[in-house]
Amino acid sequence: MNTATVKSIRLSANELRDLSQLSKQVASTETNLLKKWVREGMRSEKLDLAIRAYMQRKTDLRGGAAMAGLSYNRFLREIQSRHIVILEDEGLLQRLDALADAFEDETLRAALRLTATAE
Repeated sequence: MNTATVKSIRLSANELRDLSQLSKQVASTETNLLKKWVREGMRSEKLDLAIRAYMQRKTDLRGGAAMAGLSYNRFLREIQSRHIVILEDEGLLQRLDALADAFEDETLRAALRLTATAE
């Protein structure tokens, strides 16, 4: 059985006026609008937290998807849409290190050192 709980917030006179106006413009009740916005805000916050955890290597793509309450593919699309590099290949850093040696690229070596210290 799903029981609802009442939560209350205080709105300024301007916020109340805006809410009433928006409610009329979209032909929805103020309550339905507020519930919609709370749900959207919670989904967005969960996604932001999951992406942050992924970027900090506290979770992988599957764990981030679970944290955000999304499918793996949807989470992957969200990561890609934010232009976040996905480094799931365990051998990538070693291959980059070999390239830095082969080309004597100090900039790449410095980037790899920064990456190693961030882990």
